[in-house]
Amino acid sequence: MIPAICLLGFLGSFLLLYFAGRVNPANRYLACHFFLNSLFGMAYWAIIISDSDTLRAIFAIHYFPFYLLNTPFLYFYVRALLTDKIQIKGWDYLIFLPFIVVLINFIPYSLLPWQQKLDFAYQFHQNVNYLNRIEFPLLTLTEYVLFRAVFSLLFVAMAASILRESIRKKVLDSSHSLLIWLTICLATAAIINLFMITKSIQSLLNHNLFLVQFESGQGRIGITLVMSALIISIFFFPKILYGMNLTTGTVSLSNVMELNKTMSSKSTDISITRLAQIDRLIKNYLPAKRYLTPGFSLADLVKDIDVPLHVLSIYFNNYKGTTFVVWKNQLRIEEAIQLMQSGKADAHTLESVGEACGYKSRSNFIQAFKSQTGESPSAYLKRIG
Repeated sequence: MIPAICLLGFLGSFLLLYFAGRVNPANRYLACHFFLNSLFGMAYWAIIISDSDTLRAIFAIHYFPFYLLNTPFLYFYVRALLTDKIQIKGWDYLIFLPFIVVLINFIPYSLLPWQQKLDFAYQFHQNVNYLNRIEFPLLTLTEYVLFRAVFSLLFVAMAASILRESIRKKVLDSSHSLLIWLTICLATAAIINLFMITKSIQSLLNHNLFLVQFESGQGRIGITLVMSALIISIFFFPKILYGMNLTTGTVSLSNVMELNKTMSSKSTDISITRLAQIDRLIKNYLPAKRYLTPGFSLADLVKDIDVPLHVLSIYFNNYKGTTFVVWKNQLRIEEAIQLMQSGKADAHTLESVGEACGYKSRSNFIQAFKSQTGESPSAYLKRIG
């Protein structure tokens, strides 16, 4: 049963990675997270349940360093999904330092001749505490499990902090399924690692390995069910795999694959959820009508809503399918039309209407008006009069 579930997990990882560029680039990290979960499940089955010394020799120690990357990739997924920080760069690479340290720690086992690994696998199958016979230069096995759990729990907490902040800012108000999915994923990871911490501390105090309870049958069903639920959970949220049905005003993320066809390679550095959040920020910003201020620029918008310049450029060019200048002129001309329809143009000159809408000269106002409506302001007044 477990190998089949793990193969399903590997399939889910492949689907996430395959659709990441078309659905959401953040799913690249989720694919890595699920691949490592499935690898853990396969290793657990090979070490504890199977009767194959060959599989036990392969999985007993070799996969341990890679599992340290599990929740960091989950953290990168949540961060990329809910903020504009989608790339791993700068100080992020320090996260891989523990992986390197643990990799060095387990080199003595990795360099053993294959026959010795098979002999070790046989002895381990007879007595799980035989693992303690292997001397590691930096961490004992139980210390490693404890460190891994604390390290993993730290990244679950960091991801949960991002999720909490997004809930506070109402980023996920239009996507309850995504909120449920993230909550389940983080809660499950937290429970597993808290369990690991508790059992590791008990093992240190008792000078024993807590794996023995699984070898003797205790807890095997529980960990199998939790692991299976975690691996196959992604298939209960197909929109995470193929697209997220988040409504963002004029653009629906259920059509995200069509949207991504028009996005440049640079735009994939911004998550779809982040672009939806910016869309909401701008909608809340519009009633102040700051765009009517003469000389209003993209830099002013950057300062007012506290969104980086390159992110806003991607928002307008790829998400809205327009430019900042066209967007601004459209809003200004809509204001000018309202003034004309209300009769204010009768008491004021067209120049003053243009000035009220942010245009510094009559010619700029006429040019922008014709670009938006296809006729001059005077022709429009005549037509509605």
